Amino acid sequence: MKTPGILQEQDGSFSMRRTLALLYTVCSIVCLIVAAVNGLMAAVWAGAAALAGVLVLLGYTTVEEIKKAFLAAKGGACGEKN
Repeated sequence: MKTPGILQEQDGSFSMRRTLALLYTVCSIVCLIVAAVNGLMAAVWAGAAALAGVLVLLGYTTVEEIKKAFLAAKGGACGEKN
């Protein structure tokens, strides 16, 4: 079985959350480098905002994984009502 790529979910479908997390990570690194080079406080805030976006996306992914694990422990499939 082929393992999913960095921008794919476990079932192989395209993951917008992972794509946005990658984009926000790159943006935050660029903003923080610009802030370090130029001493711009606006770039620090932009980098911090992008980093917060990454943490929100990762938190959402983690919550979804916890829900799946809980439902698997109960014996139901994800999205299935018991």
